[in-house]
Amino acid sequence: MLGGQVKEQVEIGDFVTMDRTLEVVGDCVISKALDDRSGVFVMLEALRRIKNPSATIYAVATVQEEVGLRGAMTAAYSVDADIAIALDTTLAVEMPGSGEHEAVTRLGEGVAIKIMDSGHIAHPKLVRHLRDIARRENIPHQMEVLPAGSTDAAAMQKARRGVASATLSLPSRYVHTVNEMVALRDIQADIDLLVAYLGEVQPEDYRY
Repeated sequence: MLGGQVKEQVEIGDFVTMDRTLEVVGDCVISKALDDRSGVFVMLEALRRIKNPSATIYAVATVQEEVGLRGAMTAAYSVDADIAIALDTTLAVEMPGSGEHEAVTRLGEGVAIKIMDSGHIAHPKLVRHLRDIARRENIPHQMEVLPAGSTDAAAMQKARRGVASATLSLPSRYVHTVNEMVALRDIQADIDLLVAYLGEVQPEDYRY
């Protein structure tokens, strides 16, 4: 499309995105916007599988997380939950040429249970509960400390009187590009852990 044609069809403020399909490559998927379409997929698949949840579940697909957690703020205020789990991606910078300390997480080694990031320190009892379930059920997992960036958990934690919050992350390469990559094994582990957690959690579990 030539410049003149673009100006005729696209105005300042219009949303534009790359025409990019999702591709399965070996044991991974590659696509645009896996941050955070993959999180929505995990949420929907967990809801399909959960049969007897131990608590009332509110599932929310938020907007504008990247520009100030705005959707999470309004949703968390409206729902007024006791516990909040954010579903997001995180960095997997374990490629050749990167230092060991830069990896954060590793593709294919399981769902990441976030301990902290630059905007949120996860509730320690909630982190331990998620980790203990993963160990008990033999769900592949890794512990995550993200030095920069945050998730909706940062907003949900501060809603109203405060909410016990944590994040389950999918390790992702090439974040914020049209070729984001996540491993199928990690997606399955994320779903498995969320389903197991929702089957046993009680709101009073994290009261001091």
